[in-house]
Amino acid sequence: MKPPILRRKPFRLHHVQNVTRSFWGRKGDEPVESLIPQISEEWHRGVEQHPDLHRDPPKSVAILGAGVTGLTAAYQLSHFSPETSITLLEASPRTGGWIRSLKIPTSKGSITFETGPRTLRPWTVNGIITLNLVSHLSLQSQILSVPKSSPAAKNRYIYFDKRLNELPSSIQGVLKALQLPVLKGAIPSVLTEIFRRKRAKDVEDESVESFLTRRLGANLTNNLASAVFHGVYAGDIANLSADALLHTLYRNERVYGSITRGILGVQEMLLEEKLLEGVYGSRTAPLLNRLKTTSIYSFKGGMETLTKRMEEAVREECDVTVKTGVKVDGLRYNHETSEVEVLGYDSPHNSFDFVISTFPAWSTASLLPPETSNALFETRGVTVMVVNLFYDKPNMTGYSGFGYLIPKSVPLEQNPHRALGVIFDSDAMPEQDERQGTKVTVMLGGHWWDNAISIPSEDDGVRMAKEVLRQHLGITEEPVETMASLQADCIPQYGVGHAGRLRQAHEDLMDKMGGKLVLAGSSYGGVGLNDCVRSARDAAFGVAAGRPMTNLERWAFEEVWIPKDMP
Repeated sequence: MKPPILRRKPFRLHHVQNVTRSFWGRKGDEPVESLIPQISEEWHRGVEQHPDLHRDPPKSVAILGAGVTGLTAAYQLSHFSPETSITLLEASPRTGGWIRSLKIPTSKGSITFETGPRTLRPWTVNGIITLNLVSHLSLQSQILSVPKSSPAAKNRYIYFDKRLNELPSSIQGVLKALQLPVLKGAIPSVLTEIFRRKRAKDVEDESVESFLTRRLGANLTNNLASAVFHGVYAGDIANLSADALLHTLYRNERVYGSITRGILGVQEMLLEEKLLEGVYGSRTAPLLNRLKTTSIYSFKGGMETLTKRMEEAVREECDVTVKTGVKVDGLRYNHETSEVEVLGYDSPHNSFDFVISTFPAWSTASLLPPETSNALFETRGVTVMVVNLFYDKPNMTGYSGFGYLIPKSVPLEQNPHRALGVIFDSDAMPEQDERQGTKVTVMLGGHWWDNAISIPSEDDGVRMAKEVLRQHLGITEEPVETMASLQADCIPQYGVGHAGRLRQAHEDLMDKMGGKLVLAGSSYGGVGLNDCVRSARDAAFGVAAGRPMTNLERWAFEEVWIPKDMP
């Protein structure tokens, strides 16, 4: 477990005049509460049409990487600033990044294998922003939704003590679940949390494991929380940042003294989140109303439906120049012209007013001159093997639900292949396949492979996945279709001190790249698809105004929190 990070200096205060300046470029020192109605009204009129936005739009912008973040940034920027010339550069032969949906034809009908993200949640602020994008792209008719009442929404499992433990989804379920081995000691841990001493004032960050063990005890942390973080980040809670990944809970302890007091007290959210929720919730109201009973959704052709439609839009409707097979070798800032030169892009016009990099943080850092921003090198990724399997018989798993996750506390003999979890795809998205049967996805590796001498081959991955299903679920039949995909360094790990490193990176890039290199993607504020869409939207919105920025401003200044129910 990593030691806590102590505050070396206080947060730089983000006064109200900075809040309003970051949105509109004006000054003010009024109380936050008096500004909210005025700002909200302007957002609801449409932020893109605000007169301050286009005071100095850039003539040219390069976007590095044509995954979901790069495609979204190009699409959004073309709408925020139609007069800007946009060039989208991708090293591989295809766009879409980690999102890939492969339709497998068979004699009994097609099946769809997802090698990356497979579902989306609509009810967060970032989820609403993604739905707004879906609506703009006219993909409403392609949506497949799973209702909140479905087994996939209600039934989730943790593999522990050689069995699947069903997590509670109701009050009645809680009473039953408390008897399960995985939740041993849960009641006293939760009831006594409010009385536990909060962390010292000089502690800025610590590991998820350290934080949750202090607040809830070792059993819940190692048996439950570690499994959840395996499912989302494929990471080790002993190394992941509590401040970055459990930010609201971590703040609750600092402000209110405990997690429980924060939950029971005044419900708060960030000012910018409140504004975005209002404007995008209003714009997306018809689709939100249609999905009001939805837990998760995808598309008839799989998640790649979204990126393929975006590629089509940016090429044909937005007049974006899309170049695949371009390997960027470096980025160089010209202090005289205030432009960024993209090395490796063989074009007479390879200097741009802004560059938006959607590459992983460490890849972006490697393109910069030495000592430009060493902080970006400290974020690294983990490698995951995604194994898709399809069986002819239905209901082969013996369970109905979204799937199960495996905590780090499970002994090696019960998880010898270091599986992170198993998704029951036939339940999670039941209408996506023509062929009837059982479809599952096994996720292997993640942080378990950090120090591995060698990584298993994809053939080995299929064998290992079948053995996981045999050991955990008793499935001995051979699948009729399989596919393994090795995703190298696919999920960035937000280690302890993540926010501090991003503050430092912001200062470095403003100083040495003139605020003309803008960062977006999964290395910063969230690894999910919704998070990437939000990051791209923020980058495009800021660049359209022509102001120097890094898209790391949220970590450079103190946050402004307001009550959730404030109109």
